[in-house]
Amino acid sequence: MVAVRGAHLKENETFELSSWINSLKQDGKVANRLTQTYQRCLDLTEKEATAPLLLWRGREMVEILVTLSMDKDTLVAALLFPLVEAGVYAPEQLQEDYGQTIAQMVAGVSQMAAIGQLNATKEGAEQSAQVDNIRRMLLSMVDDFRCVVIKLAERICNLREVKDEPDAVRRAAAKECANIYAPLANRLGIGQLKWEIEDYAFRYRHPDTYKQIAKQLSERRIDREHYIEHFVTDLADSMKASNIKAEVQGRPKHIYSIWRKMQKKNLAFDELFDVRAVRIIADALQDCYAALGVVHTKYRHLPKEFDDYVANPKPNGYQSIHTVVLGPEGKTIEIQIRTKQMHEESELGVAAHWKYKESGSSSGGAKSSYDEKINWLRKLLAWQEEMSDSGEMLDELRSQVFDDRVYAFTPKGMWWTCH
Repeated sequence: MVAVRGAHLKENETFELSSWINSLKQDGKVANRLTQTYQRCLDLTEKEATAPLLLWRGREMVEILVTLSMDKDTLVAALLFPLVEAGVYAPEQLQEDYGQTIAQMVAGVSQMAAIGQLNATKEGAEQSAQVDNIRRMLLSMVDDFRCVVIKLAERICNLREVKDEPDAVRRAAAKECANIYAPLANRLGIGQLKWEIEDYAFRYRHPDTYKQIAKQLSERRIDREHYIEHFVTDLADSMKASNIKAEVQGRPKHIYSIWRKMQKKNLAFDELFDVRAVRIIADALQDCYAALGVVHTKYRHLPKEFDDYVANPKPNGYQSIHTVVLGPEGKTIEIQIRTKQMHEESELGVAAHWKYKESGSSSGGAKSSYDEKINWLRKLLAWQEEMSDSGEMLDELRSQVFDDRVYAFTPKGMWWTCH
């Protein structure tokens, strides 16, 4: 089980900037830039009663984005966004101080407020205005997906923040995130954010069920951890004996995914396969199938529970081999097998592509750039289709998004949009 983190807004809490910067484990240039930006935030909020909350939001967003290996500009934009949103920092001044790239990123995140209107039903002029708002938001997302990742981080901060608010406030935040932001994170393959959003939303909307599952997980946690520890050690020895380069590890469980599987398969908690879960991360693709061979030779597997998402990836690009085996004492264990790159892409989604770009490890020139951006557009529209209850509205949105723009790619993979 993964712990759901709460907001840290204690009145007497002390904050040490240098310690916080060091905890982010960034290189010197990024650390210096973040230090300077935070000092700027302190200056701007000096006379603001809400300063502690605004600064906390920025820090939390940065911490989330660091886990996704986002770049310096994204981290700086995240620190500044709460101040712009609160009206403490004028967008014009922001652009003058930090340049066009960061200013546009912050503006893109702000435009995504229109996202909350996706499920609203409006007619006539109101619908036209709504479509226009969403159109601008989608175009900003297409131009720079970092806006989306910042927005997802901001929504997670909001879920953490409302923990102690009245039930109605928690439920409203949970509904929006469950209906809109969790599907968006899923479409973009950012499992790391999707899981936290889903667990928070489930906790607020179904508190009794959440507590019941959490209690069931906790009651036999020590026994389950000991069992998995022995299983992992034994399986790792088998991999080594077969000269397979792979890491075997226990896998954390998320309460929402447990509940969803219980509902989908009409199973009791004790009947679930993946309460006990293991992951094998291999060096190369061939090692994945070699590892699968070892697993199926060593343990009896359940054929109906086998899925090869490596050969047949999910729509969001997810790749992994899933199998369920009967381990020691006849207990079922779900095993996922994937390469290191598949694992990183499963956790980071589209953010992984940015990481590859920043590290210089991407290849393929104009073609790969073209494919990546087209794939990004498709994911956005697929996600929009999930969210919209109005087919006419979706058709109008698609028409407005694409009919007045021509997307062109230069031989070097640069992306231009023309009206």
